Amino acid sequence: MAAPTAAASKAQSLSGINEHEQPRPSRRLSVTNANALANFSELQTHFRDHRLVVFLDYDGTLTPIVNDPALALLSPTMKNTLEKLREKFITGVITGRSLHKIQKFVSIPQLYYAGSHGFDIEGPDGTSIKNQVAAQFLTDLHQVRNELGEQIKDIAGAEVEDNIFSVSLHYRNVDPALRPHMSSLAHTAREQHPRVRMNEGKMVYEFKPKIDWNKGKALLWLLQALGLDEHDDVYTIYIGDDTTDEDAFRLFQAHYNRKGVGIVVTEESMSTDASFTLRDTNEVCEFLNRLIACGDHARSAPSSPQLTDPPPALQH
Repeated sequence: MAAPTAAASKAQSLSGINEHEQPRPSRRLSVTNANALANFSELQTHFRDHRLVVFLDYDGTLTPIVNDPALALLSPTMKNTLEKLREKFITGVITGRSLHKIQKFVSIPQLYYAGSHGFDIEGPDGTSIKNQVAAQFLTDLHQVRNELGEQIKDIAGAEVEDNIFSVSLHYRNVDPALRPHMSSLAHTAREQHPRVRMNEGKMVYEFKPKIDWNKGKALLWLLQALGLDEHDDVYTIYIGDDTTDEDAFRLFQAHYNRKGVGIVVTEESMSTDASFTLRDTNEVCEFLNRLIACGDHARSAPSSPQLTDPPPALQH
């Protein structure tokens, strides 16, 4: 049998089914010693003279976590900052929210968006690129959504959110005494639907297709689709606050050979694969403005980059 081509091997590594759990974060960061603002000069030495690319999570990163997910709206200050940022650098949002919802919340058409944890990607030109493998799992996700919706209809504060390629079970507003019951419902749903993977986030259970795809794979896909993955002069910054962002942080570990850095938004020291921290959305905004201010020291992104067809290595 002939050896697989490099493209075929890469495609398998990016989109093959994987039954194993992701590795645990490798180190513990101090919110004081590893703060990205306090260490900005060090960071700047890494991306100076590079083409800078910035991707961010939404909830807990661009906007504070709120009791009602429907009210997690982008502040005018943060929106203005993102507008200025995208004028200098390629900028995008990778979130568990549905593509349509995140585009509506942010309302900046020039950004790159990856909704449903990266299963639904669209560029500024409006070309929507779907993960066709994930489409095979929509029936499973709809069943999870409908079953959980029926089970929680009488539980005050519980909410099921349909993100198209993922389903979120929110319990932030549920009576603490009922949270073990919410956990039981979530784990039962996972057991009854073997083609669906469940992750636990901040007061939320996330259900996604059980394939090897995540925010990190989506970020890598975007870099390849933009023709930036093989260039040594590209430096990527990814900022997020939740467990699902760890897959993106992992891309910048030494053995992956990706130039960039992961920054986790947290008010507490924690185990993570990120390299730096920011305390909250206010510090995220301040950090982005620092990037904007030093834009002349980092090379601008290619003018008007557009998503076209999937790179051959990523076609299914």
